[in-house]
Amino acid sequence: MNKKPNIALVDKTVSISSPIANVFGFLSNHENYKNWFPGVVAIESPDKLQHGTVGKIYNETLRLPTGRNRTISIEVIESQSPALFAMEADFAPLHPRTEIRLIAQSADETTLNWRFLCRSQSLIARFLIRTLVKKTILRQSEAGLLKLKKILDEPVS
Repeated sequence: MNKKPNIALVDKTVSISSPIANVFGFLSNHENYKNWFPGVVAIESPDKLQHGTVGKIYNETLRLPTGRNRTISIEVIESQSPALFAMEADFAPLHPRTEIRLIAQSADETTLNWRFLCRSQSLIARFLIRTLVKKTILRQSEAGLLKLKKILDEPVS
């Protein structure tokens, strides 16, 4: 059986007025996610690995659209400081993957590309996610990226 490609639910780019190392440091500590992404109630790591290390696990508690909370396990699967940080979660049927790519435009300006992908192999789940879930994730991502930009933008002196 052929593996179906991931579905890109969100692919957004923002410019942040902060050095790339600062942006990567903040984002690769996934415990910061609750400070800027809507619907995240809590995050903690059960292991002692450094933030940004491949294999690091986080337990993330989400507030679902139904109002219920659900805790999912997230693993760092790629980390190349300061340019790439990617995680995957065990949250069925979505099976999300998040990819963050950073490019230094100057010493104090970073371009951030945020991709939220669905790894589900089920045709029915893929259809339902595209039609029912994509808009919610896009809305959350847009709001989250605006908040992230406000947190990380350094004032111009």
